[in-house]
Amino acid sequence: MDTASIGFGAKMKKNIEDFKVQGKYFDSAIPKDLVHYGMIPEYIGRFPVIVSTRGLDEKSLVDILTVPKNSLIKQYTFQFAMNGVSFHATECALKEIAKLAFSRGSGARGLRSITENILMETMFVVPSIESVHTVYLDAPAVRGERKPILLKHPAMTGAKFEELMKEGRTWEDLEGAELVQLDESEEYLSEAA
Repeated sequence: MDTASIGFGAKMKKNIEDFKVQGKYFDSAIPKDLVHYGMIPEYIGRFPVIVSTRGLDEKSLVDILTVPKNSLIKQYTFQFAMNGVSFHATECALKEIAKLAFSRGSGARGLRSITENILMETMFVVPSIESVHTVYLDAPAVRGERKPILLKHPAMTGAKFEELMKEGRTWEDLEGAELVQLDESEEYLSEAA
């Protein structure tokens, strides 16, 4: 592949840590390269076709979150809808989730654990509050700067809330918007103990 660099600690001509460069190397791999890598020739001979795959970028991870028939966002939308609540995830929230999965190197499998950690508390709180009609997830909630927002006012939809946020308003200014919080009253704590 890159025969000019050999030995421990040798500098490669190309940055093989970059998944695009790595994908180009994998595209040009032949059975002889796999044998050199350490696979036995009898095993390699059983492969009718050798095909390389490309690493996922952030855009691909966002597509995985939203496009498939049973995507994670569709699953959460359905799960909240079972309680009569709509789920609104902004584009910036989806990009933040994808960026987080990409930076961890966990790929598509990491998307579930990331979204589960973000929405865990929300999934427990929402069924107990009858006035909530929408769960609003945006980038600050994904980054952990604050919790997701619950919309309670009947006239406040997810799209309207997003529009007001783009105008420079904050969630504290708007009537019927509050953060997700577990009830930590003394009654609740004494029942749990």
